[in-house]
Amino acid sequence: MNLRVWDTREPMPAGFDKEWEALLARAPHANFSLGLPCLVWEAERGRHALAVMAEKEGRRCACVLRRTAAGYVSGWPWRWQAVIDDPNRCGAVGLDPVEAQWVFTAAVMAARQRPVRFHVPCAPPAGVPGYEAGTTLLYAIDRDDAELLAAMQPSKRRMIRRAQQAGYVVRDACGVDDFVRFAHLQRETKRRIGVAAPPVSANPGHGEGWREWDLPWMWLLLAERDGVVESGLGDGVWPGGTLEARAGASTLRARSDGVFALLSLEEARRGRALGYRWINLGGDTPFKREMAGRLATRVPLACWLGGPGWWTWGARAELVWRRAAARVRRLARDVRGRTAAGAFVALMGVFEWMGTAAWDLPWT
Repeated sequence: MNLRVWDTREPMPAGFDKEWEALLARAPHANFSLGLPCLVWEAERGRHALAVMAEKEGRRCACVLRRTAAGYVSGWPWRWQAVIDDPNRCGAVGLDPVEAQWVFTAAVMAARQRPVRFHVPCAPPAGVPGYEAGTTLLYAIDRDDAELLAAMQPSKRRMIRRAQQAGYVVRDACGVDDFVRFAHLQRETKRRIGVAAPPVSANPGHGEGWREWDLPWMWLLLAERDGVVESGLGDGVWPGGTLEARAGASTLRARSDGVFALLSLEEARRGRALGYRWINLGGDTPFKREMAGRLATRVPLACWLGGPGWWTWGARAELVWRRAAARVRRLARDVRGRTAAGAFVALMGVFEWMGTAAWDLPWT
């Protein structure tokens, strides 16, 4: 396997930028987080990564490994950072299990004996420890308006009509005032659902806070009524690749008026006009499932664990802990209504499983 790596802590190797950009241009499932502009911007702020290209038997792949104190991480539980050079690639995922293993092997080689956590939309093969990390939805938007509307749940079509009748208009954000207003909407939404919501910064650094929408790989849509912005939806963009959902927020009035459904439809329509085939909705929620309807593909993501032999023991212990925690959560649901004796027997079953689970896990 031929490997080419750029560590963003060091100068870029000669010609690497042209090779990387050419590969991503031929990978229809690439996204903004693999783009050199994003990697360079993060490196300037001390958030470093490895950009990895590998070639095997005339085929090429690419992935990004972001550096952490404990090693490297590729992707997130809702977005992977591994692509195949194949402009004719179809389907929502973009790589199969064999290809995922090939890219994972390249990532482990590039990491040079540092631990690797690798998020991909495939279960780990025998011999590779890993766990279920999350789920996302891929929304096919390369359809006409009639099919987009017909695919969604009737309740979402009613919400769209209600928002249109109420006089909401969707437009692109176009400056600082829009960015700041959306930041206040995000804070209002977080406080409403009980999430920590620090005050909106008056003057954040370039690309930080509300200024992230200044970055060329970000896109923000807003919905307003009577000149007042009431809702917004933001994406990460990569021409020729996949549109990536990033943020959303609304006032209570806009929520009751069904405005976010209208925004989501406009996101699909405008994304299609820009040449996108898919939106990665960044998770799996009832609203997202009902909005995308039958045009959604549910994609489970797994986190594969790789690295030096000594780290394998820690990986095995982590998997035992994760699986035990999942069993305890199921136990907590199951014991409702049981007798004390029955709950005790169930709990002993969890401890018995923990005693043998380590020996059932795969080695690397």
